[in-house]
Amino acid sequence: MHDLAFPMAAGDRMMLRHFRNSLPKHHRSQFDASVANLMETETKFAIDRPSQQHILMGSCAVCAYHQWRAYGLDETAAKTAVGRSIMTFSSGVSRLLIWLWYRLSKDPFEATRRYTAQINQTYGATFDIAFSELEDGFVSVVKVCGYKAFLARHDAEHLLDLFCEWDRVWIDSIPKGIRFSRPSTIAQGAASCRFEFRRK
Repeated sequence: MHDLAFPMAAGDRMMLRHFRNSLPKHHRSQFDASVANLMETETKFAIDRPSQQHILMGSCAVCAYHQWRAYGLDETAAKTAVGRSIMTFSSGVSRLLIWLWYRLSKDPFEATRRYTAQINQTYGATFDIAFSELEDGFVSVVKVCGYKAFLARHDAEHLLDLFCEWDRVWIDSIPKGIRFSRPSTIAQGAASCRFEFRRK
């Protein structure tokens, strides 16, 4: 992939290799070609580096799903295989980094508040995330999901809940001093994804 708007980072190459290696050997070269073709059609949507990274993750998921279907798995089994690849991609390293981040924070709740307040810049322009204060905490609301938009463009919205499940990597790492809830997600049919944080 030489025509990307932004050069691929080491993490991007690791992601491609991770999904590629999860597939049967004789489907890997077709996966490479499919991802390259899909990324080419998505150039105009890769308006910043985070957006391109989300598109790459989505492309890996969609192309891996199609390769598992070509291998002979039914829709449910193919989706399960893709979900396994999403959940295992750098999850151990991510959990460790999140744990260290919380351990090194003087006040994990305030650290989470500061990070969440500026998460719109972190996630890029394909997401629209609103932050607001609550009486006993704060809330982050995903009003526009870049993954939903990407999957809709490629007739693959049935994979959206896999990306919601990927949130478990950081949700499961939230320390006990923070009470967290996610009462709604777009994948469940809600208008937005709502993430609520309260101090215990």
